[in-house]
Amino acid sequence: MDQQTVYSKPVTLGNILKFAVPTIAMSVFMSFYTMVDGLFVSNLIGTEALSAINLTAPVIQLVTAISTMLATGGSAVIMKKMGENKPKEAREDFTFLILVNVLVGLVMCALGYSVMDSIFGGMGLSPEVAGYCTEYLSRYLLFTVPILLMNNFTLYMIASEKATLSLVCSVSGGVLNMALDYVFIALLDMGIGGAAVATGMGYSVTAVVGMFVFCRRKSLLHFTRPAFRFKVLAGAASNGCSEMATALVTGIITMMFNWTMLRYVGEDGVAAVTIIMYVLMFASSLYTGYSYGVAPMLSY
Repeated sequence: MDQQTVYSKPVTLGNILKFAVPTIAMSVFMSFYTMVDGLFVSNLIGTEALSAINLTAPVIQLVTAISTMLATGGSAVIMKKMGENKPKEAREDFTFLILVNVLVGLVMCALGYSVMDSIFGGMGLSPEVAGYCTEYLSRYLLFTVPILLMNNFTLYMIASEKATLSLVCSVSGGVLNMALDYVFIALLDMGIGGAAVATGMGYSVTAVVGMFVFCRRKSLLHFTRPAFRFKVLAGAASNGCSEMATALVTGIITMMFNWTMLRYVGEDGVAAVTIIMYVLMFASSLYTGYSYGVAPMLSY
């Protein structure tokens, strides 16, 4: 069915669910395989490794915060232009914002490498846990650009009415992540670094598929010659600043929980908080998936 016809349909419960159900399923599955990832690490490596994953989470959220802002805000700005019957401008802005995200990814990757030793060195961690943190984050940061592209392409696939494809990519990436967790940790004995590589490769599935999808001119959104419009960048930033604030605040709260646990309970307390956060992530994924699903329709 023609994309414009689908977007021009009235906003009914049935049409909303067509957009929202695949993204809800995708969001729930992603939270589920994050929990499975934690199970592999805690059972095959140990509690200290599980604590290390949670201790690196605030740094990862800081690295991805700006991209989250541009992805959510950008999709709203672009689909608004589609609704205004400006498809050429929308595609130019789409390409421009993707290039900005790649640049942001490279900068944040370099920043992450420059600060991680001082961050973990100043937290009073045991040498074993500090080593786990550095090893995990140093491998994870190698996939910064693919992970940021995954964040973007997930939303832009939904905007292009390819929510089902986005779901398939997420499921495929999750299955790959779980399989590689076992191969890298249990069989190849790569430790927590192997868990980080498995996670990065799982997230990269959507990035790779998205590159093929958006290179095709048949797609509602596709790559074209970009046009620099500061107003578009400012609009995407202002529209998505609430999502960036959410990511930053989540990182700050996680860091405060971790510091409190380290002071009063120890590293086992951090592991306990990690498990609680997995449960909360699973519950909130229902609402996150719904909001991602309906946003392009409302913007249009």
